[in-house]
Amino acid sequence: MKCDVAVIGAGAAGIAAAIAASEAGAQVVLVERHGFTGGLATSAMVGTICGLFYRNSSTARYAVRGFAQEFSAKLQASSATVPTMYAEGLHFLPYQPSAFQHLAIQQLQQAGVQLMLHSYVSAVDLDNGKIIALQLQSAGEHIDLLPNTVVDCSGNAHISMLAEVARIQQDHYQAGAFVFQVSGLPLMEPRGLALSLIRWVKRGILKGDLVPECERLSIIPGTVNKGVGLLKLGLPELFDGTVACLTQYEIDARARSIAIVEYLRANELELQGLMITSMAAEVGVRTMSRSQGLQMLNEKDILVCTKPNDGVAIGTWPIEMWGTEREPTMRYFAKDDCYWIAAGTMVSKYLANLFFAGRALSATEQAIASARVIGTCFSTGSAAGMLAAEQVNSGIWQQAITKIQMQQVLSEEG
Repeated sequence: MKCDVAVIGAGAAGIAAAIAASEAGAQVVLVERHGFTGGLATSAMVGTICGLFYRNSSTARYAVRGFAQEFSAKLQASSATVPTMYAEGLHFLPYQPSAFQHLAIQQLQQAGVQLMLHSYVSAVDLDNGKIIALQLQSAGEHIDLLPNTVVDCSGNAHISMLAEVARIQQDHYQAGAFVFQVSGLPLMEPRGLALSLIRWVKRGILKGDLVPECERLSIIPGTVNKGVGLLKLGLPELFDGTVACLTQYEIDARARSIAIVEYLRANELELQGLMITSMAAEVGVRTMSRSQGLQMLNEKDILVCTKPNDGVAIGTWPIEMWGTEREPTMRYFAKDDCYWIAAGTMVSKYLANLFFAGRALSATEQAIASARVIGTCFSTGSAAGMLAAEQVNSGIWQQAITKIQMQQVLSEEG
């Protein structure tokens, strides 16, 4: 099977990349290992889109443009939610995971993207520094996909790993989190409910009925409606990149979530109707290995709000590092400002026709702690898709930079 652009991973970045490449005239195949789209936005029930708005103390104002803004505005309408302001002037958009999936499918079909679900890349064939084939495995079928260019939005630099080129790796990555939905929450003011939940869980820990790790439970702001809401349970161990760690994450998080809800229902008068109504399909792992690009985004770029000449995507979220403590370490840049992400962070240092976006971006662990959020993944995915399509059209991806800047980065004022 031949195509112009193969996009790997149908998460936020992959959806944006596939649509952008298709709208630029490329024939696009989008490969997804799950039976649904959305990546962690749906499988991990993230529940909120961060990285869309400037940080300020007044109303939410979009910083991102192009696909990121258009998709989010439609998702807000279909989810019937509104932007929510959090601490330090941060704004985010709550959403319904089912609405995210439905809207993504609609947008991909309208753009003419060929979607391959339940499929994953098992091997990469190279020739003279280029990818010439991706070997796909699905249920009972093996397919050789012959792309002109590839955009890796797998979240873990999957294509670079299979091609055996150097990646950005750490001994440990940020700690993960597990999300589940409950019904039967008492009808209270949101801030009061959040504080009460912390108090109820702490009471169980002090009595010895809950393990201390349960203290990492919190309500995802903006998701509670008529007693139904999303709860997030932070995991106390850093992710070491192994399948053993992932497996233990899944076992511990699900067991701990059930234990908390059963304890609260039996011991707190206001929570006698509390029930788990759904659990995320997988634990949310915030960061994994990343691809090596021509350039690397680092924490200084973020904190000084750098705006390079080849900036093609926008980041607005602070550096949010989740370690072994209950709360993350936050590093902020100036309010009402943003940073631009250079095109070179999305282009492989080693393979001439490999691009990447989202959590596979070429970035330090501190920098990806900002750029990993969904709003920024939309922005980098869209840019990487347009760069890959330009590589097909003219053979020179750099020719797309000015056009991408006009669509995604520059304000109406220039």
